[in-house]
Amino acid sequence: MRAFPAAVALVLTGACAPRAVTGGSRMEEFVTGTAKFRVVYSGEDRDAARDVRRALERAVPRVERWGGLRFPVTVTIHATHEALEAVVDRRGYEWLHAWARFESIDLQSPRTWTDRPGARELDALATHELTHCAMYQLAGGDMTWMYKEIPRWFSEGLATFTAGQGDRYAGLEDLHRFYTAPRAADALGESAVAGTLARRGDPVVDPDPLYQNQWWIVYGAGHRATEFLVARYGERRVLELLRAMGTGLRFPAAFKRVIGITDAEFAADFRRYVIWGGWRKD
Repeated sequence: MRAFPAAVALVLTGACAPRAVTGGSRMEEFVTGTAKFRVVYSGEDRDAARDVRRALERAVPRVERWGGLRFPVTVTIHATHEALEAVVDRRGYEWLHAWARFESIDLQSPRTWTDRPGARELDALATHELTHCAMYQLAGGDMTWMYKEIPRWFSEGLATFTAGQGDRYAGLEDLHRFYTAPRAADALGESAVAGTLARRGDPVVDPDPLYQNQWWIVYGAGHRATEFLVARYGERRVLELLRAMGTGLRFPAAFKRVIGITDAEFAADFRRYVIWGGWRKD
């Protein structure tokens, strides 16, 4: 495992950043427990970098339940939303504030968010993104994690579940309306009803058509599906699922081995749970 120097707060003005940062770059390296971080930012984001560091420090214990961070993570703070979109190659995602990979997190500077976040929001964001990193690091290596076929419902659901962000996204009532509305006929695998406009995509099994403009449905479905998974099988089995991928299995095979049913069967069970639930108002 690559290690950073033991210095707790090393600031290098003009240091070379792993990703482009406007306005001159600074780099700070620090250690929290067993987790090692590098934060790269421009001079105008000195205060934002301080707040992000504090959020990362508070988030580390929360992601240890999923194996912790086995490799150092570089967090790059981008001065504008456009800079973030350019780095992660996503255009028109106005709601997007961060993007995580195996050993990196790209983050739009909190000072430029439309609704500037407080400590609670930054803590949740840091926990969410570090959960992605911990998941990828346990499930694979730096050259294999992206080939594990981890579905969006699981990757985002585990992140929102760990960060306690369920109230930000679609609830079971919203998902019930999505699945039972006439326009959602093709999302259920049925033919579109004559005279209605069929909606493409399903937030669990086919989220990509919905991701950009109905992200709150996609994230909500992932969160509720993960809650359903944990309630039925327990957190220990979820951790076993991540470890099974680390042995070389891809998500579908690991899920079948650890959970005992296919991920497609689980998705169908969750969809029935949402539809048949009503969603319980009595």
